[in-house]
Amino acid sequence: MIQQRLCSLFRLVAIGAASLVSGLPQALAVPSDAGWTALRDERGTSVQYPREVFPVDAGQGAPQGRMFATPDGRARLHVFAIRNERGESPQQFLRRVFPQNRGRLSYDRVGSNFFAVSQPSGARILYRRCNFSGDGVIRCVDLQYPRSEKRAWDGIVTRISLSLRPR
Repeated sequence: MIQQRLCSLFRLVAIGAASLVSGLPQALAVPSDAGWTALRDERGTSVQYPREVFPVDAGQGAPQGRMFATPDGRARLHVFAIRNERGESPQQFLRRVFPQNRGRLSYDRVGSNFFAVSQPSGARILYRRCNFSGDGVIRCVDLQYPRSEKRAWDGIVTRISLSLRPR
């Protein structure tokens, strides 16, 4: 019993120290294996997200999909899926829906079955990843978070992004 309490205490101290050393906001200082859960929706989308970071159910977003937020509202996660009615590739889709200069993007990656883009917008960073699957559905995650916390969010955004897939 005492050993379990010491291990728990040590884990909390280690997490706190790591967040101080790295400059992470305390709300984001969660171990990579703790608090992550899988969201599976009716459109066949599956994605992992840290429930301690996004505990607030923020309802439905547009396009229709689940939205989650941090308790203070500084960050938001939107998970949604849309039909690929035109049968477009990720490159074609981006050309059509994002016709403005993509040079403003801080991250722009397009593969044969996905795209991921990120753009600073004032005090926020807007990040979107969409996966194109053979079932004619485009599954996406959209994250918005404070630009001043970019380094702290990088690991969370990466894990959410890479976990996006059809069920």
